[in-house]
Amino acid sequence: MQKTITIIGATGHLGRQVARKLDHKGVKVTAIVRDVISARTILPESIQLVEADVSDKESLVSALVGTKTLYITLNTTSLDPTLPFHSEREGVINIVEAAKVNGVQHIMQIAGIDYLHPEFADKGLEYKTNVIRKPGIEAIKSSGIDFTFFLCSFFLDSFPTFIENGQFSIIGDHVHPIYYTNTTDLAEMIGNAIGNEMAYNQSFSVQGTKGMSLPEAARTFVEAYSPGTEIAVHPIAAIAEMGLPEEQAVFMEHMLTYVEQLKEQPVSQKTWQVLGKPDTTITDFARDLSNAS
Repeated sequence: MQKTITIIGATGHLGRQVARKLDHKGVKVTAIVRDVISARTILPESIQLVEADVSDKESLVSALVGTKTLYITLNTTSLDPTLPFHSEREGVINIVEAAKVNGVQHIMQIAGIDYLHPEFADKGLEYKTNVIRKPGIEAIKSSGIDFTFFLCSFFLDSFPTFIENGQFSIIGDHVHPIYYTNTTDLAEMIGNAIGNEMAYNQSFSVQGTKGMSLPEAARTFVEAYSPGTEIAVHPIAAIAEMGLPEEQAVFMEHMLTYVEQLKEQPVSQKTWQVLGKPDTTITDFARDLSNAS
């Protein structure tokens, strides 16, 4: 029987890649999107599009009709917990309520590995977005619906955004190893979690098999993606000189300061036993991205 999944957040940077890769694997994918016309320019024709907004619970109730397995991939870009609406907080709470109305059987969601392992923060820093997303996560856990959380390490998918004018720019002093993941391996794990009772009511760390510092990973990536690209290292203070809007600059500084002191450890053995061991290297992924561009 063909596996099916509904995705909320399928037009985002990571969501679109997961949606395409699940579709390519033969999973029947439905994407709930705010703008069907815009989404069709991003997602293949084989993915069904349904219009709804996470800020509108009634639209979600209609959009989720017939859904059995739901995957949520949303993103918080503000550090202000006093805002009246965050997609990963009120939005997820709305999704959960609509899912219960429709008898959804399984909810999956993505978040950062630091949510599952706060002890990785070597200097005891708290990642502020976790405070914002926590009520949504707790709503899923207390919903009575089977859940699976994918708590992910740093995504290689973001690496091309660091390259400009022949330079891969690193901001901060990143010396600790990171076990980079990617959407190819994540899509495989999501596919393996559909209908898999061993994945129900579990939180899985999602990591690659080899830890590398950011400079080392960047060098490995550019050798396969864009040979000749230089690695440039800048201090955190350089963010203030980038001319970014204040909220974006504050968010970037907090995120990079947090990642700079993150001392990640390999903790994904349970994930590999249930959902399969990742086999996409940094070089493999970089070549695939280069060939696709």
